[in-house]
Amino acid sequence: MYPILGRYGSFFLFSYTAVISIGIIAGIGLAFWRARRRNMADVWLDGVLVALLAGLIGGRAGFVWLEWGYFGERPSQIIQLQLGGLSYHGALLAGLVGLWGWHKWRKRPLRQAQGRSFLPTADLIAPSIALASAFGWAACWLEGCGYGRTAVAGSFLAASLPDHLGIFAWRYQTQLLGIGLSLLIFIWALIRQPHWRPGQTFGFTLFALSLGRVGVDLLRGDSALFVGNIRADILLDAALAIISLLLLKYTHFHD
Repeated sequence: MYPILGRYGSFFLFSYTAVISIGIIAGIGLAFWRARRRNMADVWLDGVLVALLAGLIGGRAGFVWLEWGYFGERPSQIIQLQLGGLSYHGALLAGLVGLWGWHKWRKRPLRQAQGRSFLPTADLIAPSIALASAFGWAACWLEGCGYGRTAVAGSFLAASLPDHLGIFAWRYQTQLLGIGLSLLIFIWALIRQPHWRPGQTFGFTLFALSLGRVGVDLLRGDSALFVGNIRADILLDAALAIISLLLLKYTHFHD
């Protein structure tokens, strides 16, 4: 774990904050590049910024809710994002709701011309979502969050790694798996996008990320909210995978 990259007087450069910030900049830059290529430069910025702001708020709110036992005793740390702590599902869902709400507010119906409706804009930021996922896993790798459950020494995809308390054991390398899967989905979405109908790039990206996370979550050993004997994040990712399949089915029959 490398939670602190450097110290400059009284200022600490936290790895989680630095990596997430780079990921946000890279995602916005990618969205801008794609908007220019698709003649959407007149609509991309407002929607992306609304989705980003909503995602940050939702991601932090989700993390604070999950860790309320800690933050309830330390309310001053709720807004200290530099210390790390964003919920992937909270950020994703809030960002999408923010983007959809922005389109509703601008009165741009779902079936309007390409470049001015929700689905093409969702397609625009879909690779950025996959890229942000990779940066999120990288931030967790440096911070030590999202670590894997213990495994038999020498197991495939496992290594001697610490948990959040710094205790080393043979654990599955969930963060590296998350990075690799996210980058593969990112590359595939960029390559295939010109061949898909509006909404399919987003649908595929959401499906692949959600299904991939189900697999990674099965190997995680960090604390989580459970529903019965199943991690709640597995149920959320499974639900998102199903929703994305329904979206892909819808876009297959509707141009």
